[in-house]
Amino acid sequence: MATKQWPSLSDLIDDGESPAEGLHGNVAAFDAAAASATELLLEGLQVARSGELDAAAELFAKAIVKEPDTAEAYEALATVLIPMGQLEFAARAKGKAISLGYNSASSWEMLGDIFINLGQFDEAAEAYTTALGLEPNALALHSKLQSAVSQQSARLKSAATSPPAAQPAALPDADLFGLEFLSNDLIPPAWRQVTIVTITPEGNPHSAAFDDLTLCFESAFRSLGVDVQRKTNALGNSGINLLLGAHLIDSQELADRIPSNTVIVNLEQVTGFDVRSRPVYLSLLSRLAVWDYSVRNIEALRRLTGSRYARHFSIGYTPEMTRNLPRTEQSTDVLFYGSLNPRRQAVLAGLVAAGLNVKHLFSVYGEARDRAIAEAKVVLNVHFYEDSIHEIVRTSYLLANRKAVVSECGPRTEIDEDIRSAMLAVPYDDIVRTCVALVLDELRRRELERRGFEVFATRDQARILRETIAATEMPNFG
Repeated sequence: MATKQWPSLSDLIDDGESPAEGLHGNVAAFDAAAASATELLLEGLQVARSGELDAAAELFAKAIVKEPDTAEAYEALATVLIPMGQLEFAARAKGKAISLGYNSASSWEMLGDIFINLGQFDEAAEAYTTALGLEPNALALHSKLQSAVSQQSARLKSAATSPPAAQPAALPDADLFGLEFLSNDLIPPAWRQVTIVTITPEGNPHSAAFDDLTLCFESAFRSLGVDVQRKTNALGNSGINLLLGAHLIDSQELADRIPSNTVIVNLEQVTGFDVRSRPVYLSLLSRLAVWDYSVRNIEALRRLTGSRYARHFSIGYTPEMTRNLPRTEQSTDVLFYGSLNPRRQAVLAGLVAAGLNVKHLFSVYGEARDRAIAEAKVVLNVHFYEDSIHEIVRTSYLLANRKAVVSECGPRTEIDEDIRSAMLAVPYDDIVRTCVALVLDELRRRELERRGFEVFATRDQARILRETIAATEMPNFG
C-alpha cells in the first residue's frame, strides 16, 4: 500500500497556538531541541497520557524529524492521531510504522480499521488480507474482511445507479481503537526482567549453536532497558524466561515443571523435525507461549497444538554480533559447517570435483569456528530438508560479520526478501556453479560482503523484540 508524502507539522495542528503552551509547564521544562528521538518519544507518551494529544503529536513528529526511521514514533503518532480525528494522517503513520517493523497481524488489523472509518474499503480489505496471512485462524479478521468486501461491493452497485455518496466522516472519539499503546510503558512490567535459558544436556556440545542468538537477544534487551541474564539449565525466579533448546528436555516430569512465565523459542523446523513424534517437546509447545522465526512453522504448530500463543519473531542485528574476526589469508574456497546428509554431501562432493578447496566442520563452535569463517572466501548454506525454511540463525551471524554467503533457495524456501538480497540465494542445482564463479571473482565477493552487511544491519533486533513482546500473549500468566 503506497503512502503519500508525510504531512508537515502545520497539517497536524489546527490552531495557531504552539502545542507546547498550556501543558501545565510540562513541555516548557522539557528541552525538545536538545532531546534525542527516544527522549522525545518518552516525553510524548507522558504528555499523551495527560490528555494533550496535539502536543504529543508534535513531540512524536519531532522524534521522526530527528530519526526518520523510528518505528515507535510513527506508531505512537498514529495512535494519538486517531482520537484527534486525523484518520488519513493516522493511516499514513501506521503504514510507515508497519514498513519499519511493526509488521504484526494486529498492526495490519488496526490499519484496516482506520481505512474502514475513512470509507476506503479496498484498502481495508487489503490490510485485513495481509493480517490474515500472519494470523490465519483469527475469526474476527475473516469477519472484517468479508464486511469490507461487502461494503465495497455495495458502494460499486450504488455508484452505478446514483450519484456518488459522501464518504463517512471520521469518528473523532474513535472508540474502536482506544489508547492501549499509551497506557503502557514501552516494555510491559512483566518483561522488564528476562532470563535467557539454554538447555544443555550433559555431554551434548551442540547447545553452543545457540550462543550467537542468545548474545543477540541479550544485547537487544539491554538496549531496551531490560534487566537480562543468561542461565544454563536453570530458570529465573521472576519476570520472563526465554527458553532455547527446549526440544532437548527428555523428561515429561521436567517439562511439566516449566512455569507459565516461560516463552519457548523454537528454532526447529516443525515438519522436518517431526515435532509430532516428540511428545515431551510437543507438550511444551502446546502449553506455553512460543516464539518462532517461521510463519510456516507457526501454521504447523497451530494445526498440531490448537494453541493461539505462537508468535512470529525475526532475527535482527545488534552491534555486538559483529566480531573482530582474525585477519588471515583466505586459504579455504568454500566453508560449510553443520551436520551432513546425502543432499549436503552431494553438494560438497560437487565442489571438490570442481577443483575447490572445501572445508567442512561439525560440532565446532566459538573461536575455532570463527577462525574457519575468517579463512573462507565463501560460506555455504544448504538446507537439511528439501522442502525447507531458510536457516536464518546460521546466516545472520555470517552477514553480521561481512561474509559472502551462497545459500540454497528453492521455489518452496521460506525466506525474507531482504535476506534473499543479502546473499547469493540460488536453487540446489546451481550451488556448485555459483560457488565456483564467486570464488574466482574477488570484486564480486567484496561487493556481496558489503551489501550483505548493510542489508542485515538495518534489521534492528531491539525494535523487533519490542514489537514481538507487544504481540505476545502469555497463557495463564497474570
